[in-house]
Amino acid sequence: MDLLKKIKSMTTDIGIYQHGKLNQPNPEFGYALEDQARALIVASELEDKRLQKIYLDFILNAKRKDGLLYHFYYENRDDSNGIFKNEENNSRPNIQEASGITLWSLLTLPDNRENKGGTEEIIKNLMNDAFNWTSPRAISAALLGLVQLSNESNLEILLKKKLHNLYFDSHDENWIWFENYLVYANAIIPWSLWELYLKRNCKTSFEIAGKTTDFLLQTCSINNIPAPVGNKGWCHKGGIKAIYDQQPIDAAYMVCCLEKAYNATSSKHYLDWAKKWYEWFLGNNIHHISLISKDFACFDGLTAAGVNHNQGAESNICFIMAYLAAKRLSII
Repeated sequence: MDLLKKIKSMTTDIGIYQHGKLNQPNPEFGYALEDQARALIVASELEDKRLQKIYLDFILNAKRKDGLLYHFYYENRDDSNGIFKNEENNSRPNIQEASGITLWSLLTLPDNRENKGGTEEIIKNLMNDAFNWTSPRAISAALLGLVQLSNESNLEILLKKKLHNLYFDSHDENWIWFENYLVYANAIIPWSLWELYLKRNCKTSFEIAGKTTDFLLQTCSINNIPAPVGNKGWCHKGGIKAIYDQQPIDAAYMVCCLEKAYNATSSKHYLDWAKKWYEWFLGNNIHHISLISKDFACFDGLTAAGVNHNQGAESNICFIMAYLAAKRLSII
């Protein structure tokens, strides 16, 4: 089985398309930086040099005059030259998070950790910019890359303290989290703290990771079945959690977080939940419907009516991340 088959079908010489229309890529929405970065992580782990070069070249070509990176690239149907930009449909998405995921992806490549990858300037610029980041997801993604370095950097120390302080400032006995709401990709935050413990032996990170992971497991389940926070309203402190639409990125990041939790604790509790969360993709969800097609592609979400049958880049890349984590845990 070619794990990258779906990814390859969405990838051109430029990069991987952001969105799908049913089982076909949708060029209308162009390419997003964070998709290239996440795809680079899985292509590198699976040692696909061709895909790795495409996604890395996209990141290199996205460099702005100020040394940072554009968020999107759109093809021009009437011209061979496309355009890089930071807006999508006149809205400004969170470039911090895209930059954090990109920094993570670049630091995951061994050549880049050894300053041999040709991306030294971009890494340096992203690291300098990251000192001012406030988004906990951007910070967490950056930390997943920074812990790959041999030594703890000043940036890693600062970002770690920011995450700790977000927790100390936001949590109480009933709300054990870093913000006053749960939105998307929540599990990347405790995931990064488990890594800080595993790589740096940070005891404070261990304690916060355990408490917040357990809070997510409790909050994001219904009758012992995984139920990610829905994007139709999210979950605000003191409010009611939205059930739909559930997104693959949330289930995938939970599997990856629980892999690290198990590695850090050897607790069967985390191993069992990792299996349950991986199986969310296969039907262990509140609709008992598989989000994985016969071609091993991942659909874009679980809605009140069933499955969103579009197949976008984020969903499919994140599913591969979850699959690889589940394989490492020997739960599939």
